[in-house]
Amino acid sequence: MPVLEDNIDKLIEEYDVLALAHSDLVSTNSWVKNNLNGILKIGLSTKEIRDKYKVIGQPLTIILDQNGEVVYREYGYIPVNGF
Repeated sequence: MPVLEDNIDKLIEEYDVLALAHSDLVSTNSWVKNNLNGILKIGLSTKEIRDKYKVIGQPLTIILDQNGEVVYREYGYIPVNGF
């Protein structure tokens, strides 16, 4: 997420960017406070989100179109400037 946040200005020109965390709220908020600058929007995933988008591991990057359909999926590190 720090790499994503460092490049967020380029990405938000074309995309709505949201990072979803899978851990509990307290540990997620603590990690975000200590590691990010507050630019990246962070949400907590739900079982429904994980099931719908087949989240089986992390890190996982999913790009959705305006209808919520998956147009890109990649596990592991991806170069942010590759979009």
